[in-house]
Amino acid sequence: MGFLAPAFFAGLAALAVPVAIHLINRERKTVVEFPSLMFLQKIPYKSVRRQKLRHILLLALRCLALAILALAFTRPFFERQKLSAAALTGARERIVLLDRSYSMGFGDHWQRAQDAARAAVRDLGARDRATLVLFALDANAATPPTADKAQLERAIGAATLSAEGTRFAPPLKLAAQILQGSNLPRREVVLISDMQNAGWNRRDDVRLPAGTVLSAVDISSGDGRDLMVSQVSTDRTDDSTGARDRVRVAARVTNTGPQPQTVEATLELGGRPIEKKMVTVPAASAAQVRFASAPIPSGASRGTVSIPHDALAANDAFHFVLAPDEAVSVLIIEPGNARANQSLFLRRALAIGDRPSFRVAVKSTSALTTSDLVGRSLVVLNEVPPPGGGVGVRLRELVAAGAGLLLVPGDQTTDRWPPEWRTLLPVRLGEVVDRTSTSGGTLASLNYGHPVFEAFSAPRSGDFSTARMFRYRALAMPGDSGVDARFDDGHPALVEHVVGAGKVVVWPSTIDDYWTDIPKQAVFLPFVHALAKYAGRYADPRAWFTAGDVLDLSRHGELTSAFVSSAVAAPESMAARGVNAAADAPASGDLVLESPSGKRQRLSASGASHLAELHETGFYELRGVSTPVGSGRPIAVNVDRAESDRAHFETRELIAAVSAVPGTGDDGSAGGVSLPEEMERRQTTWWYLLLTALIFLVGETLLSNRLSRSAS
Repeated sequence: MGFLAPAFFAGLAALAVPVAIHLINRERKTVVEFPSLMFLQKIPYKSVRRQKLRHILLLALRCLALAILALAFTRPFFERQKLSAAALTGARERIVLLDRSYSMGFGDHWQRAQDAARAAVRDLGARDRATLVLFALDANAATPPTADKAQLERAIGAATLSAEGTRFAPPLKLAAQILQGSNLPRREVVLISDMQNAGWNRRDDVRLPAGTVLSAVDISSGDGRDLMVSQVSTDRTDDSTGARDRVRVAARVTNTGPQPQTVEATLELGGRPIEKKMVTVPAASAAQVRFASAPIPSGASRGTVSIPHDALAANDAFHFVLAPDEAVSVLIIEPGNARANQSLFLRRALAIGDRPSFRVAVKSTSALTTSDLVGRSLVVLNEVPPPGGGVGVRLRELVAAGAGLLLVPGDQTTDRWPPEWRTLLPVRLGEVVDRTSTSGGTLASLNYGHPVFEAFSAPRSGDFSTARMFRYRALAMPGDSGVDARFDDGHPALVEHVVGAGKVVVWPSTIDDYWTDIPKQAVFLPFVHALAKYAGRYADPRAWFTAGDVLDLSRHGELTSAFVSSAVAAPESMAARGVNAAADAPASGDLVLESPSGKRQRLSASGASHLAELHETGFYELRGVSTPVGSGRPIAVNVDRAESDRAHFETRELIAAVSAVPGTGDDGSAGGVSLPEEMERRQTTWWYLLLTALIFLVGETLLSNRLSRSAS
């Protein structure tokens, strides 16, 4: 038997109360008036110190009731486990969960963890089986279920630390799946980790099979000393000569130890040391070190702020990329007989864009060639039909590879469009809606969660209702999918359609002041910038990623545009040399991603192979299949600094969360591990004790009343 609150046994001291009551025997005094005491002899009064206990049964009832009350408040429970013979002597299915997150590299933690895993393997019997599961953010089985101890120990010795953080749910779920398929009578899980609090989400719904015994090996230590580069910020400035941008780098160094430490921080740009500065970091605090401004190397440059290695070396360097101020290349195609200043508003609005900037070129349909499409992120068909022939083929390839196409149909009808383009159009162009007689329509329904309109969701950030739409084309389409805005009469105002990795966007009015006055409204400039960024698949360059992130190349046109453009341009240059482009050209968008350790992965800007998991820290390189090594785009990856917080939780909490299954151990299998709180909660013995105490108190009351009447 166990007790949750044994301190309440002090309540047994209350048993002295009824005993004291029974020992006090005060006689009742009766006053008798007597005229004189002179004739009476004085006899000395002797007090009797020893009193006799009277009403033993009443005393026993009172003491027993108080004792039961005190016992109830101690919350007793019975530790019962029904263990069959098979559970005691049968073969075991053991799962060894070994944490390989980068925090396990602190001091000798990893060596101790491997030793604990080897001990769990050597303990196996001849009929037992074991599986080694390695985990960080995800989990994978390093071995199949096997009784071969040598195989298991080789897998433990071959295991290496990762650069990722900790998550306990994936390995526990994998262990549950393995155990559910086991036919052995005994099931065990051994969890070896530093039990970081950041890795356990209390909302994770993880349950081990009934009867599983979970034991945890906590290899964490009380040594909290660690210095790390926790953050880096960059501030770009213009050179005084205007010839070259400069950058000022600031780094945050964090000290988790109990004593202040002085350390040397080093800044590297482009692989070369730029500056070293000493910084003193107070105990359990952080300090910032600012480096002098330095010229930014050409192209996308690698940057690193580092400190000397300490007990946890993984967080002693912070990598980042200084991306050039890349412009979104826009091509506006207009008819040969264009109106005066037909593209003026759009061209001027994009020309003053900043971060990103926009490089805008305007071409007429008669002068358009395939070379005009090279390197374009966005093509605008400003009231012209899509081109046919070789130019049309190149434009469709460009869109499929990730570029954007903005269609402004105006008076054009799809009857004159090439058949291959009509299938790509997300809508069918209807008649012109003329609302000049009613002072025009307005944009009444906007999807403020969409990237184009997200900037206008805050109060006083722009009002589209002031813009008047005097004419626009009615767009017919099945359903509402792809409609991002509507006019006040319900007609679609902005429609998008995904083509490969690119987008086709339709704006049914004009882009100048011919059919609408929106170019004269304050919302026009930010609207055009947001639309060009979204359709051109531009994302603000990320200075770094975190180990474990998934790189989605379909969402990062700024990373792939240079290589995709060269792939699209390749067929034309090959044709000029008399080479069969269809047979010899590389597939559009073929890319290579090389990890810091030299592993290579074939990717594309679109299609099924546009995703890559970033498992290593340092600098990945993304390049085209024909791009020389070292000339690609660097991608910085750092460890998650949250993993450096080595605060850990009690293993009892995790064991209770995954093992407390109703009915555990009642099926004759090995009893599951349960905390005393869980066993006491299921048994509720204290309720029965309170009921028993109440019965005794009622009996005591009845007996006391009866004795009082007898005495009177």
